[in-house]
Order: sequence, then structure tokens, then C-alpha cells
Amino acid sequence: MSESGIAVLVLGLLGVTFTLVGAGLLANARAFRRRALRAQGHVVGLRRSDSSDGVVFYPIVRFATAYGQPVEAESRFGSNPPSARPGQTVTVMYDPADPRRIRIDNLTGSGVLLGGIFLGVGLVLLIAGIGVGAATLL
Repeated sequence: MSESGIAVLVLGLLGVTFTLVGAGLLANARAFRRRALRAQGHVVGLRRSDSSDGVVFYPIVRFATAYGQPVEAESRFGSNPPSARPGQTVTVMYDPADPRRIRIDNLTGSGVLLGGIFLGVGLVLLIAGIGVGAATLL
């Protein structure tokens, strides 16, 4: 297989993978948003997670469910900078079946931004693969 053929294959596979992951994240965020209930909460802390890629912060939020049950939970999505800071009031989306499953109702905290980034990168890689493939045919 030629170098351009390998490039088309690699770009195509990466593009499909990133596109599928991004679409999955966006579909998951949409499904969660549809079933979630909302409450006002207060960010009471941040959990710091260090990795080889850098530092990520996960907000810890305290709120009360629609039935008055107090809950303290950690956001599933971390970021740097954090999507919310201690002392800040935020709208929390929570799963009524398990109120500890929360997302902060903003682009970063809900998973929409991450899904959009994966989807965008995947589409760019797919288009690049198509471009390389078309150029080799000419």
C-alpha cells in the first residue's frame, strides 16, 4: 500500500472514531438533559485530578432535590479551568433515579462541549482523509 493510501486509511479511521465518540457524547448529553430534573446548587469544592495531560477540576455541588432531599455530589465532567468555582451558585441537572449523578447546566459541565470537540475533530480528519484520497486519484 502506498504512503498516501496509508494516510487515507489512518485519517479515515481516526475521523470515524472521533466522529462516533463525539456523536455518542452529544447523544448521551441530550438524553441526560431530557430525563434530568434541575435544582439550584452551591459549589462547595473542587476535586483536583492530576494526570500526564495536566490538571482537571471536578466541581462538588450541594443541592436539594425536588423532594427536599439534601445531596452533595461531584460533577462527572472535569475541566481546566473549572466549569464552576467554590461559592458559586449553579443550576444542577440530576438524575431523579440517582440524584448523585449530576451535571452542571453549562457547556463545559454538561458534556456538550467535549462531544462537540470530538465531533468537530472527527469531521476535520474525515475531510482531510477524503482530500488526500482525492489528491492521489488526480
